[in-house]
Amino acid sequence: MSYSPQSAPPSRFIHIYAHGLRGRRLNILDSDKTTPIYIVNNNSGSIFSSKPHIRICRPPTSSSALETQIGSASFRIWGRTLDMEFGSSTAFLKPKGLFTRSTEFQSSVGPLTWQYDSAFRNDLRLVNTEGEWLARFEGSTFSWTKLGKLEIAGGVQWGPGLLDEIVISGLAMVAAEARRRSNTS
Repeated sequence: MSYSPQSAPPSRFIHIYAHGLRGRRLNILDSDKTTPIYIVNNNSGSIFSSKPHIRICRPPTSSSALETQIGSASFRIWGRTLDMEFGSSTAFLKPKGLFTRSTEFQSSVGPLTWQYDSAFRNDLRLVNTEGEWLARFEGSTFSWTKLGKLEIAGGVQWGPGLLDEIVISGLAMVAAEARRRSNTS
């Protein structure tokens, strides 16, 4: 998978908004900020809440009145590994080391790693084994409803379901960080 930022087509931006009073439901909107592409039910407040802690669904369409679940993520009681499901396959978001916040998982295109871009913010980037970035998450600082945006690199060879894997693993990382911060305060 070769990728050069200088010659790549434009990136795709996906916007993440909290819905409701406690922000347990997220709306993931496409670049136009109006078209819903995912709905997320976040039940990750406590280790005692029912699994899966995060459910990612496609919104209802004209042919289907129900949301269609495409994946989920669950926290473990001990350790920092997250269990993820992408349709019928399972993956584990595991820390790369004892003293690092970077995590790795086996995707449909091979191993991918979420790394933190900043020590002080919740900004992340997803890279492959060659160090090429596939996605970046930038958290919103001054908004009550917008949690952030996910930039998907243009020019990447996308396999079936890779966008779903990026969104599920990225939201799991953001939820894990929010959970870690709430447990330390």
